[in-house]
Amino acid sequence: MRQRVAIAIALLHRPELIVADEPTTALDVTIQAQILAEVQKLCAETGTAMIWITHDLSVVAGLADDIAVMYAGRVVEKGEVAPVLDMPLHPYTAGLIGSVPSRNKRGEPLKQIPGMTPNILRLPPGCAFRARCSRATEVCKQEPPFGEVAPGREVRCFHPLFPETKGEAA
Repeated sequence: MRQRVAIAIALLHRPELIVADEPTTALDVTIQAQILAEVQKLCAETGTAMIWITHDLSVVAGLADDIAVMYAGRVVEKGEVAPVLDMPLHPYTAGLIGSVPSRNKRGEPLKQIPGMTPNILRLPPGCAFRARCSRATEVCKQEPPFGEVAPGREVRCFHPLFPETKGEAA
């Protein structure tokens, strides 16, 4: 109920933008669905834009138009929701999606991203994901640029996952 009140207060003055950081955390799926539906309806009625920060990919898939995937405080992939979730280009995005239980076949172990998340206060030089990435090479010791690699798709990676190249570095 407190989360509903907080969302109502946020919408009260018809802001142009709301930043919602994990607003449905710790709610059961029924209440979460009700809040998501209500927020979408209210935002559409008022013309309010919303940035929804969440770890829940199922929420993103049903709520957002565009997605930005972050790792260690930096955006590593950005684009429209369906292409990013259906065909990720950054190895972290692919690992994140592969670790979702509903994406794994029944009876198979969950896929995991190897290693540990780096300390955000002492990030290694270069790509923050390189110690956990099977595609990392010497060039990954440099900071990868963030740029468009396909129409509407931006990635921070020297070796994005392009299906047409069968996993070869771009």
